[in-house]
Amino acid sequence: MPSTHHDTDPGMTEAGRLRALAELQIMDTPPESAFDDLAWLAASICQVPIALVTLVDAERQWFKARCGLDFDSTPRNEAFCTHAIAQSDLLEVPDMRADARFAGYPSVLGAPHLRFYAGMPLIGEAGWRYGTLCVMDRTKRRLSEVQRESLRRLAARAADLLENRRQRILGESRAAAIAELLEALPDGVVTCDGGGTLQEFNKTAREWHGVDPRALPPAQWPAYFGLCEPDGRTLLAPERVPLARAYAGEKVRGQAIVIRTPGMEPRTVSCNASPLRAPDGHSLGAVCTMHDITAQARDSRQMEVLAMTDALTGLPNRTAWFAELERALARARRAGLPVVVAFIDLDGFKDINDAHGHAVGDEVLRECAHRLQASCRQGDYLARLAGDEFVLFLDHANPAVADLAAVAQRIHAALGAPVHVAGRALGLGCSIGFATAPADQAQAADLLHQADAAMYRAKRDKSVPFVVVDAAGA
Repeated sequence: MPSTHHDTDPGMTEAGRLRALAELQIMDTPPESAFDDLAWLAASICQVPIALVTLVDAERQWFKARCGLDFDSTPRNEAFCTHAIAQSDLLEVPDMRADARFAGYPSVLGAPHLRFYAGMPLIGEAGWRYGTLCVMDRTKRRLSEVQRESLRRLAARAADLLENRRQRILGESRAAAIAELLEALPDGVVTCDGGGTLQEFNKTAREWHGVDPRALPPAQWPAYFGLCEPDGRTLLAPERVPLARAYAGEKVRGQAIVIRTPGMEPRTVSCNASPLRAPDGHSLGAVCTMHDITAQARDSRQMEVLAMTDALTGLPNRTAWFAELERALARARRAGLPVVVAFIDLDGFKDINDAHGHAVGDEVLRECAHRLQASCRQGDYLARLAGDEFVLFLDHANPAVADLAAVAQRIHAALGAPVHVAGRALGLGCSIGFATAPADQAQAADLLHQADAAMYRAKRDKSVPFVVVDAAGA
């Protein structure tokens, strides 16, 4: 049996009931078959000519559904249901002419000459009584216990319909509020439904992508929307798209991608994405939010470049050299190629530094770095290791002595011409050591150590232009 707390709780007022009724937005709405069916069932089960689904507001009683009457409302002060909603269970009046509450009502004294009334309040989830499901007859009578229980159950179904309407209105209101909020967000938001079809695309997302969403399968999302890996060039594999990952059931946190939109600067965004599931576990789709981190990513890349660059010459520094050497060795191993590393040390640089000062020495180092870089082939990797020491990884190099002699000749020619600084022509040379090894036997530290040792042998013996060491056999 429904709670009767409205009868005793002073906080559950008529004003509150009227607000709850108004929230249903149902007064004066068109007929609905679900309510009409309940009125018809009530009349049939109770074997009466008249049945109503009524809603009682401040001024009148309005009939959402009616069976056996040709008018749709009565003033509230003439409404039987005003008495019914004052209690929490069925109100049954066998003979209204004999009941002082109803004997003087116009519908009892005159047409339609009503005698019998039974009404069950329509009680919502919060306990508010919106109106009734009631039955009436022109002769006095009593309901059977089965008819009374049927009326209670049918009234509960009518109340359910009203609560469903409330939830729908609330859901629509929330959806509208969420849609407005999403449109105002500075972050991009995209969603897809349970079939993988794109749905929500808020204003920010539309601006970033430069296109409206379309019913594209996930496999086409990267190319159509310009979704790239953090390098900004490599298109994401379809299974790497954050929304697709979430659609597949994965929670994604902080995945950085780049959006490349024609006519716009590339945009780096951090993505969080989650699957959306119904209470029973089936997929409702997925949602992805994108936060613009372009400035942070740019600053991070600049810091990384600074950390990996020799400030004097602009060449990669020692840290960058070992990172690139490891990558180069991995590529060579996959290709089954031999590897060659050159260690280059300037001859006579200390004398220039001592005689002319560090400022002149720095200019000499910058010029030497420029010349060495110009002597390299495409794919070679040159770095300044420290002081006047330079290292070079020779891409796809032939370790044959004749080929290395050609490399050494280019380097000697590049550094052999005088360096002009502050009106002085300064001469210097270099010593070169090569370390070679099959890729599957090469280790970065060993290669550098052996190339360094070969360079010192060349520095001690000026009769040779370079020294080659087989690092695999050393």
